[in-house]
Amino acid sequence: MEERHRKILVKQNPWWQKKKIEVPGFERNLIKDLQKYMGYRQILGIVGLRRVGKTVLMKQIAGKLKTPENNICYISLDDIDFQKYEIAEDLINYFLEFSDKNKRRYLFLDEIQKLPDWADLLKNYYDMEENLKIFISGSASLEIREHKETLAGRLLTFHLPVLTFKEYVRYFGFEYEISENIIREYDLRFAAKKKRYEELFESYLMKGAFPELLEINDTEFINKYIKESVIEKSISDISKITDENEKTIYELFRLLVNSNAQLFEIINLAGILKTNRNLVAHYIDLLEKAFLIRVGYNFTASVSKQIRASKKQYCAHSSIVIALLDYPPEILYTEVAGHLVEAAIVNSIEKISFWRNPQHEVDIIIKKDSAIIPVEAKFKMQVDKKDIKSMKKFMEEFVVEQGFVVTRNMLGIEKTGDKEIMFIPAWLFLLTNYCL
Repeated sequence: MEERHRKILVKQNPWWQKKKIEVPGFERNLIKDLQKYMGYRQILGIVGLRRVGKTVLMKQIAGKLKTPENNICYISLDDIDFQKYEIAEDLINYFLEFSDKNKRRYLFLDEIQKLPDWADLLKNYYDMEENLKIFISGSASLEIREHKETLAGRLLTFHLPVLTFKEYVRYFGFEYEISENIIREYDLRFAAKKKRYEELFESYLMKGAFPELLEINDTEFINKYIKESVIEKSISDISKITDENEKTIYELFRLLVNSNAQLFEIINLAGILKTNRNLVAHYIDLLEKAFLIRVGYNFTASVSKQIRASKKQYCAHSSIVIALLDYPPEILYTEVAGHLVEAAIVNSIEKISFWRNPQHEVDIIIKKDSAIIPVEAKFKMQVDKKDIKSMKKFMEEFVVEQGFVVTRNMLGIEKTGDKEIMFIPAWLFLLTNYCL
């Protein structure tokens, strides 16, 4: 191995000399899930949007390990010197030679998709080194998903999302979970601090996706950071990995952001971009795999009908919409806020769909265990009867007993026979166990 490569590696692993891993930063909820799989042989893959904290998470995991520091190796493949198969192999072999072979060793490979043929490399070390636990991260699931066949049975993938509202609230030291008895819990634990929770929610919509922005309030800096470090870098990553047209992908993303939390038709987007439908469909798939958007399907028992029906798309976080379209803070008091809140709810649940027929539409359908929960996002002061007409129709058609109408500040229950509709402020709904 070249001496300069060894020096870079030692610099990336300061604990080899200090004998202590020091990792500042806020612990994400995902760390608990990952710790459950530490005893298994499988490679653990962490994927997610840029700047959500994958590197910090990996180092936090390393810091919790009960093993000699020399048995822990972190390699950032963001370093252009390391983005060659043979060099990566040399680095790993160097670590394996000086580490204690009688104890479990831990290898962390950050931004793995930047290494050519990385899946083959991982397969070789996984098969040869039984006492080696490997962690990988990627800013896009593009490459990781495409290589799952090579790593079949060897890789478990975990998605690190943007910060959830629960995590955001926890960071600032407030209570962040509410039980199923929502109104009673609200009165006992949340009502006295209602104003502060409302302020936190508005702040979350403006900047709450990314850990590095938690203590920053400069709107100009926040928007510049999101545009350059998240949007532009992510789209550049897509283009580099796939050799697709970066300019067209960016233009498509801007179009989608402009219609956040709304129905989209591929044929219409293709017409605007003056390109073919198949390419637009492919680019939407790439944007989703890069975690910049999510696609929601119409709720139906038939999978084939679901695929053919109209779809909705949601930007990964409201702050991305606000930054890209240069919205001022006052946007949270306009009709646009309703779409931002709808997307915030969608991005806080694992499986997403909506319900729509020619006469009715319900914004969000949550499937939790065996329960089906319809949710309408009506982010305004007052909700009238016509706002819950579609909700009632859905509950009747699918024999559902409970639904939620997410509002700006209303809290209450409307009961009709055995059916119950709860009106709940958006910030409070995001603290329930329906949300991440």
